[in-house]
Amino acid sequence: MKELDKNIKRKYLFSEYDPNWVNKFGSIKNFLSGIFGDKALQIEHVGSTSIPEMKAKPLIDVLIIVKDIKDLSQETLEMVDAGYEWGENYIAPDTLIFFKLGPDGEKLENIHVCEQDTPKVKQFLIMRDFFRTFPEKAKSYSDLKETNAQKYPTDYPAYRAAKKPFLDEMEKEAYEWAKSKSI
Repeated sequence: MKELDKNIKRKYLFSEYDPNWVNKFGSIKNFLSGIFGDKALQIEHVGSTSIPEMKAKPLIDVLIIVKDIKDLSQETLEMVDAGYEWGENYIAPDTLIFFKLGPDGEKLENIHVCEQDTPKVKQFLIMRDFFRTFPEKAKSYSDLKETNAQKYPTDYPAYRAAKKPFLDEMEKEAYEWAKSKSI
């Protein structure tokens, strides 16, 4: 297990939307289905690469929804054998993350494993669906990310901090939108 720190200053890549991200997710999903089998209740493409036309770090974010996070020791061994590094409680309590690094140390994939019906699962899916439904909001977010990437090309924590107020506002809107849909 690797000790993970979101606050380390590091260089990161940022690029135009690539329609091939959907294909990459499909390949990753097939691979993960083979490892997690029936324990994976759902495997979803989340994050910026799952939003059409969104500029993003070329990092495929995957959400695996499981019934019980504590029963994944065999799957963890298989992921490590396949070249993934991993950590616990990175994005929220009772979560796992598996990630693959490229030749320059950049992240290529984030595999988030969360238990069903948790706030983190809800957040991933609502935010993805909100930005897919409102392309003008997705464009505003995409433009902000591009501006921040130009301002902070080697300081990932500063990049994240600069987009947080906008994301907080979008999250409020997204949850209101989701609530109105379910009425």
